[in-house]
Amino acid sequence: MYGKRNKKSDLPPGSGKKDIETKITLIEYDEDNFNQKIIEKCPEFVNKDSIKWIKINGFSKIENLKEIGQCFNLDPFVLEEILNNNQRPKIEDFRDYLYVVLKLIDVDANDKVNIMQISFILQKNVLISFQNDEDHIFDLTINRLKSKETQMRTRGADYLLFSLIYNMIESYFYGLEKLEGWIGDIEEDLIAHPDPEVLNIIHNIKLNLIFFNKAILPVREILSSFGSHNYYLIDKSTDYFIRDVYNHSILVIEMLESLRYRISDMLDIYLSSTSNKLNEIVRVLTVISTVFVPLTFIVGLYGMNFRYIYELEHPLGYPIVILGMFLIAVTMLLYFRRKKWL
Repeated sequence: MYGKRNKKSDLPPGSGKKDIETKITLIEYDEDNFNQKIIEKCPEFVNKDSIKWIKINGFSKIENLKEIGQCFNLDPFVLEEILNNNQRPKIEDFRDYLYVVLKLIDVDANDKVNIMQISFILQKNVLISFQNDEDHIFDLTINRLKSKETQMRTRGADYLLFSLIYNMIESYFYGLEKLEGWIGDIEEDLIAHPDPEVLNIIHNIKLNLIFFNKAILPVREILSSFGSHNYYLIDKSTDYFIRDVYNHSILVIEMLESLRYRISDMLDIYLSSTSNKLNEIVRVLTVISTVFVPLTFIVGLYGMNFRYIYELEHPLGYPIVILGMFLIAVTMLLYFRRKKWL
């Protein structure tokens, strides 16, 4: 059950997928209009007051990123950080824009945990997202933007940013639920069958939880920073939604802590089960040894090289000794069973 399921995730979590062809999508919307198209250079906006989302997937064409950076006056240092997939989740204020780095956690069809970096640049009425893969985590947000009835069409780019962060937090829930399923499978048979392979599986799940922890905990700090700092790009009307997203991050962290406690308990259960199994083996061997102690004494007694041992001359001496040894063994076993030592 759990063995087959977890063998696929024995490798440590990945850090993302390989570079793909750069794809730049421009999504421009307001209360009445929605436009989505693929672009290859600095975009020309139809309406300066509309909200623009520039969605960049893949970093194979670095010159495209440089052109976007020049178009929106991004610091070259920021572009270098965007290209570095090993950034810690964080938020930095550059006056004209906010730079946010988050980690997206994905559990693929092979039950392998992949961690991907997503960077955001928030400017007035403009949000730029950078991710080095072709992921569909934001498709739900795009579908919501296509509907006129959603309040996203009437809100600013900051609301769009927190909507995307909310989607990422939901992906954390999904990933943790997958890990919870693996843990549940192991717990079912852990006590009855403490197989040595289980220890390796538990270790791998623990590694995955460590990676989740590194990705999720900074998100709480970032959301808390949004609530405690007066970033001029964050509208006050978004505060309620920020608190809601923050509360969801707390729920994810609580779920993560719960799974970490369960893994620790499972290690204790495994060690206890292994110890109990060893004690059972030692107890059986001890009983066998104890039963053979008087039998060994009898065999040793009649194996002494004295010339006159009267029982040796008796015609029924051999069967009498064998029967006596058998009765002694049976009597001892019955006594051990009565004492519940067996």
